[in-house]
Amino acid sequence: MSALIPFSQATKVERLDSHTYQTNLLDSYCIGTVPNGGYSASCLLEAARLHLASKHQKDAMTSHFQFLNRTEVGPAIIIISETKPGRQFSMLHLTLYQRGLLGQAPWITKGTSRAEITAYLTMTDLSREQGLTLPTVWSLPSKTASPDFFLLKSKRQDDNWRELDLGSSGAFGTYARVLVNCHFYFPKRGQEHPSVIDLWMRFKIPSEGFTNSSLGLVSDAFPYVVEAFRPPPGGETDKPFKATEMFWYPTIVMSLELKRSLPEEKGVEWLRLRMQSKEIRNGRLDLEVVITDEKGELIGVSNQVNLILGSERNTGGREIGKI
Repeated sequence: MSALIPFSQATKVERLDSHTYQTNLLDSYCIGTVPNGGYSASCLLEAARLHLASKHQKDAMTSHFQFLNRTEVGPAIIIISETKPGRQFSMLHLTLYQRGLLGQAPWITKGTSRAEITAYLTMTDLSREQGLTLPTVWSLPSKTASPDFFLLKSKRQDDNWRELDLGSSGAFGTYARVLVNCHFYFPKRGQEHPSVIDLWMRFKIPSEGFTNSSLGLVSDAFPYVVEAFRPPPGGETDKPFKATEMFWYPTIVMSLELKRSLPEEKGVEWLRLRMQSKEIRNGRLDLEVVITDEKGELIGVSNQVNLILGSERNTGGREIGKI
C-alpha cells in the first residue's frame, strides 16, 4: 500500500482569482475509478471556508450537494458565486468543473469543461451564533457502550468494539480505497439491524483530526448498508444478489446541517456515526447519517440518496452526461 496522504493535503485548495479556486482529486480517496463523493464535497467545503475567511464566515451551517457527473482523478476548478452575501449569513453557489481546464481566466473551456458537482452552502460563524436554545429528549440510540479509546488506539481489546479489518475484506478493501485512510470500529455483538450501521472512526494519520471541511467525507464515509445483506458464499438461495456480486453506491444528492463547529486547526480525533436506511428499493437507497463526538454532542446531520449499481458502471467506459 502506498503512503497515506493527509486529508488536509488531499483537499488542499488554491485561490486563482477572487471567485475561482483549484484543487486536485486524488486516487487514494477513490471508489474504483471515481473519487468518493463526500471527499469531493469536502474540497468544496474547503474552498468555501477559504473564500469567506476574511468575512469570518468559515462555517457551512447548511450544505446541499448535487452530483451531476462522475468526477475523475486529477485537477478541478471550483467557481464560487455569492448568491446572497450578508453580515450574519452568506449563501454561496459552487460548481466543480473538470476536463478542458485552462491555466488562466476564464479557467474553463465552454463546451468542453464539464460541471461535475454543484452545491449551495449557507456560511456563517457558529461561534457568534445566538438565540433560543431548548432541551430535547433526543439522544443517539445505541445498545453498545462507548469504547475505551486508548485500548482501540493501542490495538488492544475493547469489550464492545472491534476494528474493521480491511485487509480481510478482499476486493472490497482495494476497490473502496478511500476507506484505507481511516480506522473504522464496529460493535462486537453486531449491528442492531442490517439497515443500520453504528461505528466510530478516526484518521489513520495520528496528527490528523476531523474539521468542518472533512465532514463531507465523514457523511459519505460508509454508505454500505447493502453489504450487511450480502449472503455468505454458497448461501445465495432465495437471496436478492450473489455473494460475489460487487456494487457501486454513487451519491446523487447529499445535504449536511452543521450543529457545532469543530476546532479549525487540530479538529477532533474521534467521531461516531449512525447511518440508517429507511427503504432500499428498485436500486436506490436513502441514508440518514447522524454524527456525534466523544462526548455524545451532536455535530451534524446528513441525508443522502444513493443508487445501487454494478461495479462495472464505475470502472467501465465513461459516457458524458451519464452516471
